[in-house]
Formats: sequence, C-alpha cells, structure tokens
Amino acid sequence: MNTESAASAVGAVACLLLAAVVFAPALLVTQSNVGVAAYYAAGPVGLSVVGFLGLLGVVVFLAGRQGRTDAATVAGLVTVLGVAMLAFALLWVVSLDSNLIYSFPAQYAWIADHRWAVAAVAAVVAVAGGAYAWSVLD
Repeated sequence: MNTESAASAVGAVACLLLAAVVFAPALLVTQSNVGVAAYYAAGPVGLSVVGFLGLLGVVVFLAGRQGRTDAATVAGLVTVLGVAMLAFALLWVVSLDSNLIYSFPAQYAWIADHRWAVAAVAAVVAVAGGAYAWSVLD
C-alpha cells in the first residue's frame, strides 16, 4: 500500500470534513439570538480559524497528492497545519463555557457534542499529516 497516497487522500477528506463540521452550527442553527457568534468567538482564537485552516489543508494535501509541490515541503506544511488545527481545536474546546453550550434551545442539543466532533476530526488531520510526512521523509 502506498502510504503517501493514502495519507494525502485521508488528510484532504478529513480537512474538508473538518471545515464542514466547524461551519455546521452557522448553517444549521436558524434561530436568531441563540449565541452562535459567541460560540464561534469563544476562547483566545475562536473556532473559525480551525475551519479556515481546514480549507487550507485541503489545498495543501491535494498539492502533495498531485505532485504540484515538492513532497518534502508539503510534508512540513501538513504536519504543522495538522498540529496547529488540533492545538487550536483543543484550546477552543477547553475554553468553552458550559453555560454557553447549554444555552442553546433543546432542538440544538447536538451542539453539546459538536466540540468533541471538531477535536476528533482535527486529530484525524494531525495523524494524516504525520503519516504523510513519515512516508515522504522515510
């Protein structure tokens, strides 16, 4: 099995999934004045930076997969992006106030688990970035 190809494919899909998960509350919470803006702004850097890095990660992983950029450069970029996304996601998770999470109406109860989904998908991206770097630099 070609680890480089598999890791770049998993990384690109995980980055796209991460962006979708990050921006899901903005699209799915339709009731006004429920604190979506405060939810995204929580913590030192907020959640939107994770979504932006996820979209950037898709481009970087695909550039490596298609050979448009030097593989060693992409390996370094995806490793740093993966670790940064995971660190920002975890920082955001621990910075969230439980009062904010549980202030959403009952129809949006899934928001309580959203933070863990963001952290889990960010961890997949970090592992895929590490696997890609390991296969390229091996």
